Amino acid sequence: MKIKEQIKKWQGIKDADLEREIQNLQKEILLCRIDIANRKTKGVHRIRKLKRDIARIKTVVSSRKEKNE
Repeated sequence: MKIKEQIKKWQGIKDADLEREIQNLQKEILLCRIDIANRKTKGVHRIRKLKRDIARIKTVVSSRKEKNE
């Protein structure tokens, strides 16, 4: 899925669900780091993508809060 499509999808989701999504992505980052440390995978690029997705979700949440104020 393209980035703009993901952002539109996240804009239609409630804040509580987005917070759960952030937590899931953070867990996935942790698992990726563990796999890299154990030499199970070489997916270092995956961590970068996950961090960017977290930042995008947080941007959507903060823009909603600004609009409500």
